[in-house]
Amino acid sequence: RTEATMYAVRAGIVTIDRAEPTLLASQPAEALPAEPVVVTDREPAIEETPAEPEPQPVVEPTVTPIPTVQTPQTQAVTEPIVASRRGGWLIWALAGVALLGLILAGVWWSGAFGSNEIPEASADLARWQELPAAQTARAGFAIASSTDKLYVIGGESAEGVLSKVERYDASSGTWTELSQKPTPVTDVRAVVLGGKLYVPGGRRSNNPSDITAVVERYDPNTESWETLRELPQPRSGYALAALEGKLYLFGGWDGATYRSEVFEYDPERESWRERTSMPTARSFADAGVVEGSIYVIGGENQSGRLANNEVYTPAQEGAQPWARRAPLPQPRSRFGVAVALSVIHVIGGDPDSAASVKYNARTDNWQPFGGPPQSIGSQPGVVQQDVSIVVLGGKTGENSYSPAMQAYQALSTVFLPRQ
Repeated sequence: RTEATMYAVRAGIVTIDRAEPTLLASQPAEALPAEPVVVTDREPAIEETPAEPEPQPVVEPTVTPIPTVQTPQTQAVTEPIVASRRGGWLIWALAGVALLGLILAGVWWSGAFGSNEIPEASADLARWQELPAAQTARAGFAIASSTDKLYVIGGESAEGVLSKVERYDASSGTWTELSQKPTPVTDVRAVVLGGKLYVPGGRRSNNPSDITAVVERYDPNTESWETLRELPQPRSGYALAALEGKLYLFGGWDGATYRSEVFEYDPERESWRERTSMPTARSFADAGVVEGSIYVIGGENQSGRLANNEVYTPAQEGAQPWARRAPLPQPRSRFGVAVALSVIHVIGGDPDSAASVKYNARTDNWQPFGGPPQSIGSQPGVVQQDVSIVVLGGKTGENSYSPAMQAYQALSTVFLPRQ
C-alpha cells in the first residue's frame, strides 16, 4: 500500500503540501523517527491544527481517494524522492533477474537443441598435452588401459605386421617392451575384462584376405599370453566393446566381404554366440558404451565411407535391440573412439581432414571440438585413461607411421572447501 500511495503522489493523483511538517495530534513530540510519506486513514489531506481556520482538502475533487496507511509514532515527512529511489532500485533488480533468466534459458536451449555447426572452441586446444612417444611407430594396433598403464599390441609399421607389445606407465612416464603376442596381427582392437586384455581376430600379413579367427588373452599380472576359443568366423577391422562382463564384436572384414554379424563372448563360459546383426554391414567402424547401450559409429563398405550411427542394447535382444541415431557430421572410417561420461569422442581416421567431433548420447547431438595439435592420420589408438583421452600413433602417409602420444583432458576435477 505504501507503493500505491507513492505512485499516486508521483502521478499527480495526490498532492502533498511541502510546508512545515505537521505532527499527528495523538503523538508525543519526543518519539519522532523519520519515515517517507504517511497519510491518515480518513481523508487524503494534511492534518489540521486547532489555531488555524477550516483546512482545505488537497485531493482534487474529481479523484477517488486511494486507501491510506496509518503508522503510529511517525513524523509525516513529505519526501517523495526517497520512495522514487526505492522504486528505481526495485525496477533495476527485477530487470536484472529477468535478464539473467533469459541468459540461462539461452544456454540451456543451445545445449539441448543446438546445431551441429558449432565453431570449434579454442579453449579445447589448451586441454592437449604431449606425452612421451612410443618406442615403435605404428597404426592398426590394439590399445587398452588397465589401472594407470596403457598396453599397445600388434598393428603394422614400415616393417610390416607386428607382434610387439609395449606398456606405458603413466606414473613414471616410461615405456617398457613386454612379451610378444603369439600371433602377429593388425586391424585389431582390445577390451579389458576381469583385469585381462582380449584381442580377437585380425589380419596376419599384407595380404587383405589373410584374416584369422584366433583369440588371444594377455594377463598383466603374469605377463603371459593364452589362446582362447576361436571366433565363429575370421574377422578384422571390426568394432569392439565390453559391457556387463561380456565382449561384443561388430561387423568387420572377413577377407572377401564386409560383415554385419554381432558376436558375444562370455569369458565365464568361454563361449561365443551370435546376436542380432547390425542394420549396416561395414568394417573399420568403432564403438562406445553409454548407459547400457553400445553405439557403433562410422566405418566403410562397398559404398565408401559411412556416417551411420547405430545403437545396440543387449538387454533388448529378442525384441528390437538396434536403433538409428544422429549420423556423423561427415562420413568417416578408421578412427578411434573414447567415452567420457555420456559423451563419445571421435578422433583421427579417414579423411585426414575430418575434424575431431563429440557425440552427446543423451541429447543425440554432434559437436566439433579442438583436436590434437599433431596430425595422427588413420587407425590411431584412442583410449580413455583416468580423466584424459590418450591418442597414440596412426598412419600419416604412404608407409609413414607416427609414434607420437597426446592426451586430451576430457574431464576436470574440482576440489570444494570443507564446511
